[in-house]
Amino acid sequence: MTAFPTQRGPQPFLDAYEARVRPLHQEHGETYWRFALTGDAALQGKLEVLENTLSDLHADAAAYDAIRSWLAAGTDDPLVQRQLEVVLPDFRRAQVDAALRTEIIKLNLEVEEVCTTFRPVLDGRPWSSNELDRGLMTERSDARRRAIWEATREVGAQIRDRVVRLAKLRNRQAQAVGYDDYFDLALADQEMDRASLFTILDDLRARTDGPWAALKSGLDAELAPLRDKAPADLAPWDYPDRFLQSVPRQAPGRSTDAFFSLRSIKKNTLSFYRGIGLPVDELWRRGDLLPRDGKSPHAFCIGIDNPTDVRVLCNLDGTARWQETALHEFGHAVYNRGISSELPWLLRDAAHTFITEAVAMYFGRMVKSRPWLESVAGVPDELARASARDQREAQLVFARWGLLVTTFERAMYADPDQDLDAVWWSLVEDIQGLRRPDGWRGGDWASKVHVACYPAYYQNYLLGELLASQLQACLHQRIGAGPDEGVARRSEVGAFFSELFVLGQRLPWERTVQMHTGAPLNATHWVEQFASEV
Repeated sequence: MTAFPTQRGPQPFLDAYEARVRPLHQEHGETYWRFALTGDAALQGKLEVLENTLSDLHADAAAYDAIRSWLAAGTDDPLVQRQLEVVLPDFRRAQVDAALRTEIIKLNLEVEEVCTTFRPVLDGRPWSSNELDRGLMTERSDARRRAIWEATREVGAQIRDRVVRLAKLRNRQAQAVGYDDYFDLALADQEMDRASLFTILDDLRARTDGPWAALKSGLDAELAPLRDKAPADLAPWDYPDRFLQSVPRQAPGRSTDAFFSLRSIKKNTLSFYRGIGLPVDELWRRGDLLPRDGKSPHAFCIGIDNPTDVRVLCNLDGTARWQETALHEFGHAVYNRGISSELPWLLRDAAHTFITEAVAMYFGRMVKSRPWLESVAGVPDELARASARDQREAQLVFARWGLLVTTFERAMYADPDQDLDAVWWSLVEDIQGLRRPDGWRGGDWASKVHVACYPAYYQNYLLGELLASQLQACLHQRIGAGPDEGVARRSEVGAFFSELFVLGQRLPWERTVQMHTGAPLNATHWVEQFASEV
């Protein structure tokens, strides 16, 4: 017996679905927001109740059958058809044993609570994530650097067994609804498939192998004398980032951190978004942007109810990295806020996760754009030019890191019982060129919050970087700007992106990309920007 009026057709079903689910979705978003701010265990309990309630609603087998039937037959209204496509994955995932669904929800929330509240102890006191990052950037002692690096892995040691258990449970869920493993199910939920995804990623890997080898050799030659080691002897803690997913610059003539105090980050972010016609002043006031005890150490944007209730969480520190994060997260926020309120509720979301990532990445890149650094942040020309040259390095470093995480997750879900430390370090050595410390078994892979809490997500960052370059090329062509010309204070930029935002999820992502950029998603523009020269 269904709780929804499926016998009356798709539109009455959708109306009833929104009436039941929208308030629960808003309550869940509000509760998650407060949990991220405080780590309050009582809020974690409330999240568990809400997630189980939503899961039980979606377990309605008769509604699931009706949705599939309507989709197969087709409907007369494209918006109705699209809403059914969007809601299908939630129902599909829930067509499994209730005990399994409950166990996944409970265990995932336990892991997320640890990731939110855990602080490693060094020198007899807890260290924040920002302190660990600063330590890796500035510490000169090898033993001390290793201690800090190992501390960044302690959360992984705390949760690794639970993450493996979660992977097995998720695989059981995926196999129960007809997929080989959870990785394939997650991609299907995102209107993708493994073969198509890795056609793009394998091509990206092949096109970055040469440029990466050259860049990594140069980076090692730069770091070796600073660490008093030969390049071949550099250890993972000799790099200025815990995972080598970025290369923060501290040397004179390279680092722009001095220009990004907390006050400057706020001024730069607000003035830039105002200048392109996408003001974020109200969003800034509604956000929670400074670190404190108990608060999630990460950064995110959440749409409690798009487009009217959108919030940003950060843990701002006076660095270029946090200026980039602020521009990035408020890029997500202007997207959510720009979605048309006239769309049906189910379609008031980004066209795809990687598309909102592309928008956020486009804006985050401003922190290494010479025109932006000079005209908005007041960075002198010579330093701005050096930072712009570092953009290529940053993109290649991140591309290899993203390939590592996505390839690892594919392998993990293919066989969660294998030696995941060995798999991780084999891929680290192959893709990034970092050497595994002798005897080290730190559960590094579980220390990355995305692997632990947001599974099969990371490919969206890679695809987002590709699309960010594609969007930039299209935008610059439209407004008549050269490839190195700035976009600050140009309202045409906001207009260009608003045309994308307003669509929400009206169309499948492939059609959205084609319509907005004039071409299918491809790596051409990214390669031309960042991987065309050694």
